[in-house]
Amino acid sequence: MVKTKIIKIDPKNPDLRILEEVAEELKKGKLVVYPTETCYGLGTNALNVKAVRKIYEIKKRPLKSNLTVIVDSLETAKKYGKIDKLAEKLVKKFMPGPLTLIVDKKKNFPKLTNLAFAFRISSNPIANYLAKFSKVPIVATSANPHRKPSIYSGKKAIQEFEGKVDIILDSGKLRKTKPSTIVDLRNKKPKLIREGPIDFRRILEFLD
Repeated sequence: MVKTKIIKIDPKNPDLRILEEVAEELKKGKLVVYPTETCYGLGTNALNVKAVRKIYEIKKRPLKSNLTVIVDSLETAKKYGKIDKLAEKLVKKFMPGPLTLIVDKKKNFPKLTNLAFAFRISSNPIANYLAKFSKVPIVATSANPHRKPSIYSGKKAIQEFEGKVDIILDSGKLRKTKPSTIVDLRNKKPKLIREGPIDFRRILEFLD
């Protein structure tokens, strides 16, 4: 049983000092539940294999499945993923926003964390600041047990994760939005993995 620190955070005017402190804890491998532009996310330092393993355990998620990460910029994404011109084009058009791209990972990105590099830049200021302040890719899997519904309320996040994670950032109720659209770019043609707020047809039309 973990002693969970619950922090109320204003989604419109977040306290940056608090977010810097939480980002530092994230970087050390602490587990944090935090709001994103879709639902509440469960995160840690994606480069910390031990911490990432805990996330799989908490979610009861198979190790073979990818975990999405949030990065603060295209430059950070390029450090850990093989970003070609196509990926860069999509990043510049649709990010920050609810689009996750899967690309081949570089050797400096742990194999346990992902078989590939699945990333997005979040349009939620809290999630974005956490990535910016921590200066590492942060895990952004939805904060819910594997195959259970996404969580959109801080109250529900506390009920589910108090005693399991180190910190919960309670930003109140989030607007119900589908989890991000996921597109795999590892082959010649973009492949839709999950339809979300950004329509796949719109992505294909943009690329044409």
